[in-house]
Amino acid sequence: MTILYYLLAGLAGIMLGWVTNVLAERFPKAELPLVGPLHCTVSGELLTLRDYFPLIGYLSQRGRCRHCQKRMPWRFPVVEIGLALAFMFAIPLYQDEPIYVYLVNAFYIFLLWTIGVIDWRYRLIYPVMTWAGFVVALLIGLVSGPHPDNALPDGIASSLLGAVVGGGFFYLIYIIAYAIYKRRALGFGDVLLAILIGAMMGFPRVVTSLFLGTVLGGGVALAYFFFGGKRWRDFIPYGTTLCLGVIFVLVWGIAIWNWGPFGLFTWFLRVIFGFIGQQLFNLPPQV
Repeated sequence: MTILYYLLAGLAGIMLGWVTNVLAERFPKAELPLVGPLHCTVSGELLTLRDYFPLIGYLSQRGRCRHCQKRMPWRFPVVEIGLALAFMFAIPLYQDEPIYVYLVNAFYIFLLWTIGVIDWRYRLIYPVMTWAGFVVALLIGLVSGPHPDNALPDGIASSLLGAVVGGGFFYLIYIIAYAIYKRRALGFGDVLLAILIGAMMGFPRVVTSLFLGTVLGGGVALAYFFFGGKRWRDFIPYGTTLCLGVIFVLVWGIAIWNWGPFGLFTWFLRVIFGFIGQQLFNLPPQV
């Protein structure tokens, strides 16, 4: 049965990743309906039924449109496979929980994945997505009951407090950044996204989630600056890194802080705060 769960999760991830690709292509373009026949993104040719199948349609065409022979964007299979892997990797974290807990967190992963892909491509975070997700998160917090294990927010109060803490902190950054740079260094869509994340994760899990997203954003900004020819005031897909950080927490929990570069960052913080504690409070050194 465990193998079946992984197969079903992977299949659902690929299918919903296909939905993400469609939404990312159509949502930002007012002239395109959200529902309707699909067309080639390069030539505009109407696609056939066999081209609709997630991942299979891309592989059957060997990455090139069968109509115009131009190369199809690599992001299509990456988005589908990435969401499938996230769904599968999340299974161990929720295997001892009721099935609805996994399904709710899978929905959160899908929503954040879609918001992150759109922000990465178009530098836009749509309020309709964040507010709709916020309402759903509050309803789930209201009906799901207490969850002291943090698999879900511990009731509606936890969701509301998480939204206030996340949104309030990012709104403060929004105001400070505007006062310093005299322009919007942080988009208000990021503030709305933080409110959504707070309602999804609840308090105190929102703190870990947003902090991880912030660390990712800082890493991406440094990479852009040193290797991408960007300047400090150039656009960085901050909403995408926030979404990705929260997805990491939804998939692996707080254990993510012990892995790879996050583990090194945790060790660095432990050493720094250990040194401060030793100097100010005569605490034993951290190792």
